[in-house]
Amino acid sequence: MTGVSFLIAIALIAGFWLVKKTSNQFVEKIGAEKKIDLKRIHYVRTVINIALAGVTFIMVSLSLGIDYSHLAIFFSSAFAVIGVAFFAQWSILSNVTASIIVYFFFPYKVGDTVKIVDGENSISGRIKEITLFHVILTDDSKQLSTYPNSLVFQKAVIIQPENNP
Repeated sequence: MTGVSFLIAIALIAGFWLVKKTSNQFVEKIGAEKKIDLKRIHYVRTVINIALAGVTFIMVSLSLGIDYSHLAIFFSSAFAVIGVAFFAQWSILSNVTASIIVYFFFPYKVGDTVKIVDGENSISGRIKEITLFHVILTDDSKQLSTYPNSLVFQKAVIIQPENNP
């Protein structure tokens, strides 16, 4: 390990903290503009921060001279374990990804009354919460229903403004 590689690693770590702070501020700004629940803002920030930390870890490891083949063995082993863990529930990853997209780009929010159009399985109600994996709806009889984010992302969602506060 040379002094230059150590300085590069320090610069990468400083860059990570700067990008993390900037992305957290951006997520909070979007959340405030859209009046999104604080818990949901926390979910999105956590997912983005984990991804940034992973990328930074790889870059720092490579800058410090850790052999690429050792990193490849480590990450292939880790991804194999994660892949086996998620094999039965592969949709977990798609729900998390859909949750991030819904956070930034979809016009509905907690408190809106919506109808998710899914043929004979259509569902309607007031959005109680949007979690990392599901949209939770309550109907007129106060019955709770959950709908996966990945399906909300794929289906037509009708916002019923006349019923919203």
